[in-house]
Amino acid sequence: MTFATPNTLRGIWPPVLIESGDGGRVDLGAVSLSVRHFAAAGVHGTYTADTASEFYAMEFDEWEDLAIFFRASARDACLPAGIGCTWTNHTGSLRRIECARELGYDNIHLSQPYWVRLNPAAQETFWRAVGEAAGDTLKVIVYAGSQGQFPLDGESLLRLREYCPAIAGTKTLGFDAVATNSLLARCPDLAHFVHEQVLCGWSGLGAAGCFSNLAGLAPAFAVKWFGHIERGDWPAAFDIQRRVNRFYEEGAVPVRRAGYFLDKAMAVVGGVPGITTRQRPPHAAVPPELLRGLQSAARRHLPELFPSPSPSAE
Repeated sequence: MTFATPNTLRGIWPPVLIESGDGGRVDLGAVSLSVRHFAAAGVHGTYTADTASEFYAMEFDEWEDLAIFFRASARDACLPAGIGCTWTNHTGSLRRIECARELGYDNIHLSQPYWVRLNPAAQETFWRAVGEAAGDTLKVIVYAGSQGQFPLDGESLLRLREYCPAIAGTKTLGFDAVATNSLLARCPDLAHFVHEQVLCGWSGLGAAGCFSNLAGLAPAFAVKWFGHIERGDWPAAFDIQRRVNRFYEEGAVPVRRAGYFLDKAMAVVGGVPGITTRQRPPHAAVPPELLRGLQSAARRHLPELFPSPSPSAE
């Protein structure tokens, strides 16, 4: 059995968010602008079609349009590219995985069908099929999900890897210390990605980086922060960590508590070209007062992001 290896799976990977253009379909022009914006900031890679990119609001034909265009855009920008292949059913997930492999994606992010929790036999069936669809070239990052859809720890990941040797990493929040420690201790050869609020601590214990909405706000800043971590400059790294966490508590947590999505608000405050706060129905845009609070918290705790007057918020 040949297992996938992480290779370049490390660092800061921002999500490329979607906007709706004519006819309500993905605005591919906005996708191109975002890719170029992140490439210029020096991020380690980028991805789309996870929760932040509203994958749940796209049927396959639109997802395929995005997948084809985004892969070409990332290749032109010399950026490693990942794409979410999660879907509510077995067949839909495999169809997306096969497409991602054919398009030459570097990796995919994948949670298992989540509406009805899979029992052990169903889980084995699904992940064996994923391994066959991914083949020998496509790396799989197991996505635990931001809503607790898919509990994941080291023991369960070892079992999944027996079924699917293409697994090369995980995407979790890292807020469950016991589960995250288990992933790092039991599967140290894989690339484990965690949330910004716990990045320094878990990186010191072997985490690979962050699939980062903070990079939507400040990609070059996030890359610089990760550089401190890689060099072991822990005083500088933890100074940023403390300020990032204060920013989240003061500006980001109120957005989430009110039931709104944070990623597009961060991108708007950060001036990502082509991005607005609009979400696909039935979800509403972040209200102006919460957006102003997010911007105010960023200016207070991350002042180096605003050397000139801040961008206007939509």
